[in-house]
Amino acid sequence: METAKQNTQQNIEENDALKQFMGLLNRQGMGEQSQDFMELFQYVAGMQLQLAVMTDELQGVKEQLSQLRENQPKTVTESLVDKVTHLQEKIANLSERLSAVKDHLAETATQAFNAFKEKGKAEMCKVLQKGISGVKSVLADCREHLVDVMMDYKKTANQIDSIGDELKQIGNSVSNVGRLLAGKGTKEASDEKSGVALTRAVNKPVKKAIARLEENLDSIDRMSEKLDKIYSRLEPQKAAEKGTRTSLKEKLAQMQEKAGTQNRQPDMEKKKEKGKEAVI
Repeated sequence: METAKQNTQQNIEENDALKQFMGLLNRQGMGEQSQDFMELFQYVAGMQLQLAVMTDELQGVKEQLSQLRENQPKTVTESLVDKVTHLQEKIANLSERLSAVKDHLAETATQAFNAFKEKGKAEMCKVLQKGISGVKSVLADCREHLVDVMMDYKKTANQIDSIGDELKQIGNSVSNVGRLLAGKGTKEASDEKSGVALTRAVNKPVKKAIARLEENLDSIDRMSEKLDKIYSRLEPQKAAEKGTRTSLKEKLAQMQEKAGTQNRQPDMEKKKEKGKEAVI
């Protein structure tokens, strides 16, 4: 299986706009911004890869349920299949939102690159900052949806555990009736009973996915921090441009003052001449 970093590198190589923009940032002495921008793609690629794995695992659970359906209560298996299908839909929706984040990053790279060609570095930084603000908005929406998915997973895990406990309790009741009739003491049913084992097997990938979603939530928070980092690093670029404009104004003022001094010198010479004539 390819790593998230390998997938990201492949995406960048296949996207000419991204490749050109990374090169432009490096040539402009903005290697840190270029690295941060690439890491954002790595985060998104890594999260989408995990979501794909989770979807495959859920599909495997559904196949397992369909094979065991004949030997289990219909209400139990149908309920579990519905819950697993619902989680798959949630994951697919979340993956689409992550794709939107990647699209915004790619669009920002294209617009910033074109701004540099048309108006220079200062305009590129301005466009890049605006694009980052848009990406943060999409990322915030993605984070909100991820929290919703994670809560849904936890709710489903609790429900599956409850079903397992109920099946275990039913097993206890049926088994113990016979034991009591035979004059034997009660005994707790084993977790290895088919119905109980089924719910435990179904819940294993669900609970595993919860841990992955928590990791993804941390990744989104790191992505948001990375965007803030890129944004703040663009400020010195603007300050440098502002300083350049200020020095030009100062030079212009100095030139005007010099020109004014030169214009005043002939007038002073004339006044001196008139003073001499008056003395004579």
